[in-house]
Amino acid sequence: LIVMFAIGTVLVFLDGLVPLAILVIGIGFVFTSVAGLGAGRLWSATRPLLIWLAIIAATQIWIADGEAAIGVIFRLVALVWTAALVTFSTRLTDMADVIARLCLPLRPLGVSPDRVAFLIALTIRLIPAVFETVREVRDVQRARGLERAYLAAFVPVLTRVLGQADVLSDALVARGFDRWDTQ
Repeated sequence: LIVMFAIGTVLVFLDGLVPLAILVIGIGFVFTSVAGLGAGRLWSATRPLLIWLAIIAATQIWIADGEAAIGVIFRLVALVWTAALVTFSTRLTDMADVIARLCLPLRPLGVSPDRVAFLIALTIRLIPAVFETVREVRDVQRARGLERAYLAAFVPVLTRVLGQADVLSDALVARGFDRWDTQ
């Protein structure tokens, strides 16, 4: 998975890597088979992005050409699948430990590796909570007959997420997070 992460990162910065993107996607399928995750898990990670992928592809076709659009889509799918495989197969505490170790060289610059690892782990942990908030708001709107009022969900979702962030920040301050030593 570390190799897949490295390849996925390289995909962002280099041009003309459509074959490599196809290879990464193929490796993704192999890893899901070997790890027993199943292609359904990858599809569940990709499905929410389909609209954005279509918009990005259309924009790339309009600005550049079809080959550029295919390259961008393969890169994005490869990155999403690589991230999904890492998160599906690695415990969050293990990820946080690796992130903290990777940030150790930044300590002389005033960066706290433990704080960075904690914040990234917290962000990863809160993504499903935000999706749950969106689902709850959409369920309430459907119950009120607002089936297609996607824009109307923005304000309640934003209000709830900011409220949850406020409660979380108060809890972190109460536990001394704001006093962590940066050295």
